[in-house]
Amino acid sequence: MSVLRNLVTSLALAAALALPGAAEAQLADGAGALRPTDRVTGSPDADLLIIEYASFACPHCASFQTEIWPMIESEFVETGLVRYSIRPMVTSPPQIAGAGIILSECIPDDRYFDAVDLLFAEQGTIFQTARDGGDVLGVYNRIAAATGGSAEGLLACLQDPAANERVNALAIAASEDGIRSTPSFIIDGALLAIGHEGEESGTHNHATAGPTIFLHGGEPLLINGETVPGRLDEDSFRRIILHFLDESDSAD
Repeated sequence: MSVLRNLVTSLALAAALALPGAAEAQLADGAGALRPTDRVTGSPDADLLIIEYASFACPHCASFQTEIWPMIESEFVETGLVRYSIRPMVTSPPQIAGAGIILSECIPDDRYFDAVDLLFAEQGTIFQTARDGGDVLGVYNRIAAATGGSAEGLLACLQDPAANERVNALAIAASEDGIRSTPSFIIDGALLAIGHEGEESGTHNHATAGPTIFLHGGEPLLINGETVPGRLDEDSFRRIILHFLDESDSAD
């Protein structure tokens, strides 16, 4: 457990917890383009690129991965329509987020997305084991073994200063990109977020804001002239992806 307790430095923690507020958040230039360090699945010729910012310590991210991602993968990624990238970031508790990042990058490259699936599927077990003072490292060892790694290799990665610096760099990059919460998505080059109309500009009234909706680039996302309710579910994301695919076809 000492390895996990000491995993993430104060630099990563400060970067993760000093994310900009809603009115201040603005996607940085270049954040919507793939980077050499990004892990990507799907055809390079896909019509649409989606970049997800996710934390292995984020329960909402785990729900998205287990309940919505399988639909996206089968209907859009495996059919060649969408290219998908996950950018891991650090949220509280940083030890859990950091350990997940290091594990996912410690196993063979072709098993990266398998490791992501397992880390989110086992998130509840990891949290409960930590609360009970149990063998959290043992849970990570099982995940590593199931995705082509080993306990010895994982321990070496967790103790590697370069791997810890990688966690720091990802935390800082997400903050500089203007990401304030997880999961967050960049679709068609702009930030897709759940919020209220006028939130990005600070003009909305919290007392009268009404239900949340999806915002794209800070503006209400309109599909067939209507706003999209801010729900993280299969139907919403299917509708949103089809909308951007239709727009891509129209542009062509």
